[in-house]
Amino acid sequence: MKRLLVLALVVFGFGAATFAGNNSSTGSFISKMNNERTFDGIASYLGVNFDQKDALHYIFTEAERRMELSTRKGISAEDAAQKAIYFNLGNAKRVLSNDQYVKLVCIVNLTINNERDYELFAEK
Repeated sequence: MKRLLVLALVVFGFGAATFAGNNSSTGSFISKMNNERTFDGIASYLGVNFDQKDALHYIFTEAERRMELSTRKGISAEDAAQKAIYFNLGNAKRVLSNDQYVKLVCIVNLTINNERDYELFAEK
């Protein structure tokens, strides 16, 4: 029950931060994952140990750096963000257990879908 509450708080936190963001939805998601409070919430929900948390932090930071570098090279923000997410998930899979990885994929999918739904709602 506690983990379900933590997941709900993480998803709510991502959703609330979406309203304040002005970047493309996927790109802002990558940046939000590096937010200290958000990252700590994700790590807590996943139940990672210290080494996994350190590796995830490096992966999330590197994904954001690569996304920024790609946009400077002229790649669209949406394409750069999508590549960063694939980089993020591909490397996280090597660090996390199967159960932890499935939880991370769920968080990513829920958050991105929530942000896209909000953007569609805002356009109406």
